[in-house]
Amino acid sequence: MKKWSSWAMLPDLKNYIATEQLLLPTDRLVLAVSGGCDSMVMLDLFRQMEHDFVVAHCNFKLRGAESDGDEVFMRDYCGEHGIELYVKTFETREFALQEGISIEMAARELRYQWFYELLDTLKYDYVLTAHHQDDLVETLLINLSRGTGIRGLSGIHPKKERLVRPLLFASREQITSYAAEHQLPYREDSSNQEFVHQRNLIRHKILPLFEAINPAFKANAAKTAAILKDTEQVYQAKIEEEKAAFISREGSQQLFDIAYLQQSPFAETLLFETLHPLGFNAGQVHEICQAFTADAGKVFYSETHRLVKDREAFILSPKTTDDLSRFYIEADCLEMAEPFALQCEKLVRDEHFQFSRNPAVADLDFDLLEFPLVLKKWEQGEYFQPLGMSGFKKLSDFFIDQKFSIPEKENCWILSSAGKVAWIMGHRIDNRFKITKDTRHVFRIRMTSKA
Repeated sequence: MKKWSSWAMLPDLKNYIATEQLLLPTDRLVLAVSGGCDSMVMLDLFRQMEHDFVVAHCNFKLRGAESDGDEVFMRDYCGEHGIELYVKTFETREFALQEGISIEMAARELRYQWFYELLDTLKYDYVLTAHHQDDLVETLLINLSRGTGIRGLSGIHPKKERLVRPLLFASREQITSYAAEHQLPYREDSSNQEFVHQRNLIRHKILPLFEAINPAFKANAAKTAAILKDTEQVYQAKIEEEKAAFISREGSQQLFDIAYLQQSPFAETLLFETLHPLGFNAGQVHEICQAFTADAGKVFYSETHRLVKDREAFILSPKTTDDLSRFYIEADCLEMAEPFALQCEKLVRDEHFQFSRNPAVADLDFDLLEFPLVLKKWEQGEYFQPLGMSGFKKLSDFFIDQKFSIPEKENCWILSSAGKVAWIMGHRIDNRFKITKDTRHVFRIRMTSKA
């Protein structure tokens, strides 16, 4: 077998671009370059090609002086080689906290938003990233662990709209060999050696175990992902054909024909492919299939949508702005006007204290609460510990026991502390926050208008 040489990478790149129909010679490109080995190799290769390009570098300010050092390195390199460079600095941690997402997800959202803004501003055609074969395999394993279906098992696609990944044909080893033989400078990201991130755990721990079983594991997995990518296209075409048969529209709502789904041997797959992109997970989809013969009124929620069981159809609709709203109650809050009128007060638990028996009032142990409290609509899958009980109960089961109507469930608000239900407002407090003989301070919340 002929041994691969790093000197063959340029013709291999050109062949991959032609085979996958990624780019035309006239396309103008924005190269996303971090300064690491992968992106510096991509930059070096495209310096040898005919494309008009600029470089974009992100400073996420996550690694202190190291992040600033990467930026200086890129400014020096591009200045030395006459390459037009664009740099953007992000307050990544602040953005992650503001949006309630992980640091990794925040960095991804920030960089791609900026990349596409650059394309629009410069009137360029594509953003190029240096994802390679190892990234593809790692993504495949991550998606396998999450249960994302055939779409996730096809891994990273070489081209998606205005995003191109031209190095997916090459392994990490081939890329590092190219950098070494061509004496390319690059910056080492110390976070790549940490095991705290899921991808790094797969990279440093799990993949070596697979390679111990079969040294060709990564290459074989990449081939499988390529096959699945083609398979996915056939699969999605059939899914769309089936969806047209069981889904109808009424305004902003979609109606799923239950009779059609009941006779289909692939009902759960059809529903998963329809609902998973809207935030419903595999467990919920299974519950939905179990509800084909259930009484009308059962409701399932994702972050953005709700699905209601009617007599002959499931009704899918976006959550309203009111559904998605969250309101925050600080420890010193005295009253609120939204989403309905509330009064709050902190009381001393002494011999004069008397519990309120009004269902519109909750007396909670102040010292057990974590502020700010969150006032929001209930969500499918949430549970609580009803007052006087040692076990837990799903909110949906509580509503069934209490014979809530659909409007009552839809209008039910929850007060939560650090993600734990503290009060089903107007109905029942949680046993974990009740007043006991050890309680010193009471936080009393009174609903002065109906939710």
